[in-house]
Amino acid sequence: MKQIITHVDPDLDAIVSAWIAQDFLFQENESEVLFVSRKVPKRLMLHADCVVDVGNTYSPENYRFDHKPPAFQNRNSTCATRLIWEYLIDIGVDVAHLEPLVQITYQGDTHRNSEALKQSRIDGPHAELVRLKTEHKETTEVYRQMVLWLRSYSKNL
Repeated sequence: MKQIITHVDPDLDAIVSAWIAQDFLFQENESEVLFVSRKVPKRLMLHADCVVDVGNTYSPENYRFDHKPPAFQNRNSTCATRLIWEYLIDIGVDVAHLEPLVQITYQGDTHRNSEALKQSRIDGPHAELVRLKTEHKETTEVYRQMVLWLRSYSKNL
């Protein structure tokens, strides 16, 4: 079983990047997502199959996708979701249809203020994540429910 690591109390960037890794980098049934402290234990950083939105490392060849310094000087120049999505496009995986989701995830993570982001906060992925966090206390259940929602949502993109 492949292990994908992201942070506890995940924001949309952590959720979407982990889901993209789970469904498009690996096979859904061959991987699990673990939620850890933002200070990732060194043993997990070394042995995880993929690390997203945590770890302060960008090394696509090692499946490390974080946008925070020192990985990038300006954490707002990109996001984990965009990094893994661009990597998958570069290696020929058919994920171009996810671009609208990637864009609103990036905008929300970097405090942009587009009309698409405003709409996402009303009835899109941002709103759904808030709703799920109020309904479920367990992070793994929030993630599981969000993944089901994202799979359905992405079919309409």
